[in-house]
Parts: sequence; C-alpha cells; structure tokens
Amino acid sequence: MSLTASVGVAPNKFLAKVASDLEKPDGLVVVKPGGEEAFLAPLPIGRLWGVGKVTATELEGLGIRTIGQLAQMPRASLEARFGSGGLALAELARGRDDRPVEPFGAPKSHGRGGDLRRRPP
Repeated sequence: MSLTASVGVAPNKFLAKVASDLEKPDGLVVVKPGGEEAFLAPLPIGRLWGVGKVTATELEGLGIRTIGQLAQMPRASLEARFGSGGLALAELARGRDDRPVEPFGAPKSHGRGGDLRRRPP
C-alpha cells in the first residue's frame, strides 16, 4: 500500500496551504520565514483566500493579476474599494495570517483512495 501526500511548511496557516497546493499530488514545498512575499509574488491572485471569480475580475480590471501586484497596492486603497475584506486581502498578499493552527480539531474532510483496511500479514 502506498499513500501520497502534499506538504506545505511555512510560517503560517495560509502560506502552508498555498505551498501544499502547489506540488500536488505528492510534493513538499517549504516557505522560509522572511521569504513569504517573494514566494507569493508570482502567483495568480486567485490563490488568495477570499478571491473568487467576482473579486478576481474586479482586481484584474484594476490591472492586478498577481499576488505581488496586489501586495504593492496601498492598504487604504484596498479598504476603500473592498471594505474590511480589502484589508484582509492586503495582509494575505503580504504573507501575513495570524489565525492559530489548531492541530487537534475535528477533520474538515477525509477521503479514501482505495481499500485502506489493514490486511493480515
């Protein structure tokens, strides 16, 4: 039996999730402290939590296609355009996420890629 997993190691929850998504289905991505903005900069804005089709279209209308471009926008401009959600986007675009990691919470999902029952030796 084999099990594949994608792992993202980063200074916060948001970055770890983005990192793990980049090398699916079986990869390891490490984002070192201090390298958060450089890691995010080339990625499309759709990689940010909270940026769906509508927000992506609006940002693209402003000429913003990458997370790095969004990170260069003044926070006040983002807040004026998107309200408190704009401030949240500004923080994520700069690699900041202060939500705690809760390692012992209930699983949000699980899957089964085949028969994983243990077989007798």
